[in-house]
Amino acid sequence: MIVREAKIADAPAIARVNVDTWRTAYRKIVPADYLAQLSYEKRESTWQEILVNAEKSKNFVCVAENDSGEIVGFAAGGCERTGKYVYQGELFAIYILEEYQRQGIGRQLVKTVATKLAELSLNSMLVWVLGDNSAYRFYELLGGEKVDEQQTSRAGVALKEIAYGWQDIAVLINTAV
Repeated sequence: MIVREAKIADAPAIARVNVDTWRTAYRKIVPADYLAQLSYEKRESTWQEILVNAEKSKNFVCVAENDSGEIVGFAAGGCERTGKYVYQGELFAIYILEEYQRQGIGRQLVKTVATKLAELSLNSMLVWVLGDNSAYRFYELLGGEKVDEQQTSRAGVALKEIAYGWQDIAVLINTAV
């Protein structure tokens, strides 16, 4: 498995992973009709814009490739977006195709994001996760501390989001994957 910085040409593959993982990870959380209407093309456009603007916004996207060079996961990070917390950096998104989960790719992506944040002198990190998504356990296993909760809405459904934080991301950087 190779984890590397994303290129603009990766936008279609990132969009595919994004849509496909939404459809699997959120199938019991978000209405099926909403998931069915997710568009690879719209997501591709969004990811192209994110990748084009990444350098000037100090945000970044990393991808995980399998042995065949296919992108099977990605993570995005940068400065914490609200300024409301003591955490300087934020893991905005992390998605891994269902068949590649539980193989250490998530840990590798988180470590890569933490390393990039440290290079930007952002030495703490926050991540938001849907409370109904079992992925919250992943962040707890990585030592994330529950920081906050808020209500949000996805596809017209009221959902709880939980923030996990790391005061010092060195624990993520120095962890073996």
